[in-house]
Amino acid sequence: MTSPDTVLDVLVEAGRLDDAERAKPWELRQLAGGWSRHTWLLSAGDPTRNHAFVVRVKPPASLLDSDLDLEYRLYKTVAAAGVTVPTPYGIEHATDTPLGGSWFVMDWVPGAAPVTWLRRDREALEADWANGGRLGRDLVETLAAIHAIPADQLDFLGPPRSYADAIDVWARTYEQDRLVRDPVVEDAFAWLREREPDPVPPALVHGDYRIGNTMIHDGRIAAVVDWELAYLGDPRYDLGYVALDYLGGKFIEPGSPLLEAVCDRDWFFRAYEELRTTTVDPEVVRSYSVLGALALICILLTGIRTYADGRTTDVRMAWNRYAVPGLRQDIVRLMGW
Repeated sequence: MTSPDTVLDVLVEAGRLDDAERAKPWELRQLAGGWSRHTWLLSAGDPTRNHAFVVRVKPPASLLDSDLDLEYRLYKTVAAAGVTVPTPYGIEHATDTPLGGSWFVMDWVPGAAPVTWLRRDREALEADWANGGRLGRDLVETLAAIHAIPADQLDFLGPPRSYADAIDVWARTYEQDRLVRDPVVEDAFAWLREREPDPVPPALVHGDYRIGNTMIHDGRIAAVVDWELAYLGDPRYDLGYVALDYLGGKFIEPGSPLLEAVCDRDWFFRAYEELRTTTVDPEVVRSYSVLGALALICILLTGIRTYADGRTTDVRMAWNRYAVPGLRQDIVRLMGW
């Protein structure tokens, strides 16, 4: 059992715990999952009845290296803007910590993140749509709220990415981490470069927005998590990404006919248009769906490369290769080839 003392010190300093609460029998245990971050639960007894916290740890090697400090600052900014995220309290920048890397601590949110390629989770999400669609409404309202956060509050994310910049990020990742050349991937990058849309004002892009990156509690979205890919740029990227079949359950069996297994696709885009007072161009969404699929392939390649180079023994990184063929099929279909 890893000692929770350092994490408790941060929570006391942040005013989240007092001395009496700190004296409780706190335990810190690692939770299952965590592809790009390791997740630990800090609790003193049943987390549903007592204070509980989550510690996000950046491991030495994982899927796609990203900046933990930016992620922490983003959680603070998004929480202050009223978007449903866990409130963060402090960060430890040292890399040689007992938890295996730098980390930050935030509130634990009750609920569970659905896994849409598991039939039981997918069918439960689809049943919600058949019975009123509260989760679909939450999904689109939350995304609209994310895109409404003023860009001038997010200067720490750096300059906004243009359409070409967003393509370049993943093209560089592909060149750096590929094991072999992939003609589908390379042709898709070229296809995207010929489809640059008219620009829109930059906004916060979550970068990995999907129902699997939310915590669902009592049939509602209680929090949006996993912000490590966020950036300032074209918010329409999130629309293309959330529409991918892969994220609706297409992994080892056919996926859901619904967007994210939670709502009708056309309904989602109409609702977003009303909330943001905008027009959603299906062709722009199609381009960003291709880029989203390419991003997923490149993220998977980083894990495969990490395992192949011997920088991790996490066999899930090697297992990533089984997800790539389905994404390649999606890209070909989306491009109309």
